[in-house]
Amino acid sequence: MTLNDLTKKETELYSLAIDLYNQKEKSESSGLTLNKIYAEYNKVHREYAKMSETDIECLKRGLFIQWYSMTEPNYLTGIAELDGNAETKIITELKKRIDQNKADNELKWMLNHYLNWDFAFKKFKNIAEFNEDENVVDLTNIKLEMVNRGQMGIYWNSIIKVKASR
Repeated sequence: MTLNDLTKKETELYSLAIDLYNQKEKSESSGLTLNKIYAEYNKVHREYAKMSETDIECLKRGLFIQWYSMTEPNYLTGIAELDGNAETKIITELKKRIDQNKADNELKWMLNHYLNWDFAFKKFKNIAEFNEDENVVDLTNIKLEMVNRGQMGIYWNSIIKVKASR
């Protein structure tokens, strides 16, 4: 799958999860149950994990999905329990990029935000323990718009919008 394919799949799965939550006919007629959506999202995450070593965007999205699966209700996100090997690959790649100073500001900014929910990373403490980076530019203060970035983009656009309205 390509990054564009994964973006489309994520958008579709997220919409279906929301539709199911809202009891809309569209989701019921699609034949997808919430458990099937969870299984499909798990496949998306595994694809991001596979590509995370060579594509930092895949790493960002895979990391987001892992964090989001721990911090938000799965019936609203379409994301439930993820493949442990894929999760480990994402965390290992994140650690490697940080150790080699190959993490861009956006990835560090995202990680800083995710670290506010430190419980989301506790199961990976044998691989890495991450600390907030105080030198990261806060991207929510910039007119940033995340387009075609899956559920990660939807989430960050909502955070940026809320912060901008204050």
